[in-house]
Amino acid sequence: MSKKLRNVEKGFVFTLEAGVSIMLFGLMLFCLPQTQNFTLKELAIIQQADDLLRVWSAQETNESEMISDTNKLFGEAAEVWVNSKQLSIAQKKLNVISAEGAIVDLFLRENMVKVLVYYD
Repeated sequence: MSKKLRNVEKGFVFTLEAGVSIMLFGLMLFCLPQTQNFTLKELAIIQQADDLLRVWSAQETNESEMISDTNKLFGEAAEVWVNSKQLSIAQKKLNVISAEGAIVDLFLRENMVKVLVYYD
């Protein structure tokens, strides 16, 4: 009878340890930083800015074309930076989303292009 009692005690201890381990694991998961949930408007802006960078990288694009494309797509609510040089200035500055990429020109120079889009 005492052997059965010992087995039950060992099972209870194991179950208690497992429960504590699961609780600690759940607390660790809860404490991890949460990713930001984007709205549909923000996702559309991110996609449009990324599309601009892809188009510019696929064809030879100069700075005036970049400014023109950005103004057509986002109006006066966007800025374009090439190699830390600001090409256009946004009129309103509230919330911001940025997209950045590298564009290689005909002379195989890498140009870092950043598009900043301000939105309400």
